[in-house]
This record gives sequence, structure tokens and C-alpha cells, in this order.
Amino acid sequence: MDRFKFALHLAKEVSSMLLSEVRNAHLITAKAVNDYVTESDRKVEEFIRSRISSSFPEDEMLGEEYGITGSSSSIWIIDPIDGTVDFMNHFPCYTVSIAYMEDGEIIFGVVAVPEHGEIFSAEKGKGAFLNGKRIEASTISQGKALAIMVPPHRFHSELDAYLGRMRKLYEIYSDMRSLGSAAISLCYLASGRVSCYYEKFLHIYDVAAGILIAREAGCIVDAAEDGSFVHILAATEALYGMTKEALLD
Repeated sequence: MDRFKFALHLAKEVSSMLLSEVRNAHLITAKAVNDYVTESDRKVEEFIRSRISSSFPEDEMLGEEYGITGSSSSIWIIDPIDGTVDFMNHFPCYTVSIAYMEDGEIIFGVVAVPEHGEIFSAEKGKGAFLNGKRIEASTISQGKALAIMVPPHRFHSELDAYLGRMRKLYEIYSDMRSLGSAAISLCYLASGRVSCYYEKFLHIYDVAAGILIAREAGCIVDAAEDGSFVHILAATEALYGMTKEALLD
């Protein structure tokens, strides 16, 4: 069975499942400061894991809610709901993120946005797609472009440094947004809806699929590892250099 086609079908299944799960979004547990899990997060990850293990029992899995299982070099990276706070508040930018890696390399990624009926996808070396149609990075120039820059909502001690970087980016970008999902942010960059995405203190399951999708659309993505965290700076080719320079402390 083709794993990529399987992942596309699975993403559609999970999208439908989440649309019916929204009514349970109030069943919430706090994992840490400003870090929440709903019953739906667990239920959806269990469903994804069961489907993968039935079809590819030899593969390893890493998910946000249940950690890592297996010992294969082939690994699925799962975020059942990226943007749980969005989901809890019925804000429609939560996503399902599914990536597949072999020997440390991302082979494909699929990100579904249930409320918008959108599925972003990419296979390494084959381009990026939205609902089956090819997408590419924006060509909008400095001063007119839109950026996604996400505040350090779980690390308030970082806020002053963040605000300093934000001021610098206003010299390059017309305006900024924060959507609540790393996966959708990378996909919006890939599809030309924004020209930059910057966020710190993420995890690999938040970004694995989106990183490949953005790169396959022609974007430059820096994913710096810092212990268990991943810091992302991603931008269009035209704006990457000046954006990176502006963000240097």
C-alpha cells in the first residue's frame, strides 16, 4: 500500500471525525502553563495510530499525546490537533498534521484544516499541493507582505525579546498574524497567503509535515533544534535574508 495515498485518505477521515468532535471541545485537561489537551486530542491520536498500525505494523510512531512507539527507522509523526486552543474556542484554524520520515528525512507531509475543507500535502522532490492543485510561495515584495509571528505564550519571560524582534519585522512586513497552529502557518506560507512565519518553542510533531510542504513550495525553512524544542524561521526566498538579519539579537 502507498503510504502517501494512505495518509491523504486518513487525513480526510480524521477531518470528518474532528468536525463531529467539536461538541466535545470543552472536555479539557491542563498539561502545563497554557498547554492543554482535550478528550478529542487523545481520541483522534488513538484512531490515527490504530489505522497506521493495522496497515503498516512494522512502522514506528511519534505523537503528541502518546509519545514514541516502535523501533523502526520508518516513523510517522502525528499531531492529532495542532492548535488545541483554537479547537477549544471554536476558532477554525486547528489542523491535523501527519508526516512520515525514513532515516531522519521527511518523505511526505499532509496537513488537514477540517473547518476549511483544505488538505495541504507534499512528497519530497514533487512539489506542494492544496486539495490536489500545486501551490507556490508568494512573490510579494518588502513592505507589502504579511507575516505570521507567534508570541511566546508558554514562556512569558521571552516576551520582551519577542516584542523587540516584532518591531524590527515591521520594517519589512505590512502586518502580522498569529493563527494558533504551526502546521497551518507553514502551509499558509507555502500557499502564498503569507511571506514569513516565525515561532519558537515548538515540537517536531507540530512542524514536520509543514516544513516539507513549505520547502516544496519554494520557501526557505530554518528549523533549529534546542533540546526538545524546535525554533522556526521560514520565509519566501526574496524576504528570507533580510528577515533573518532583522531577527538576530
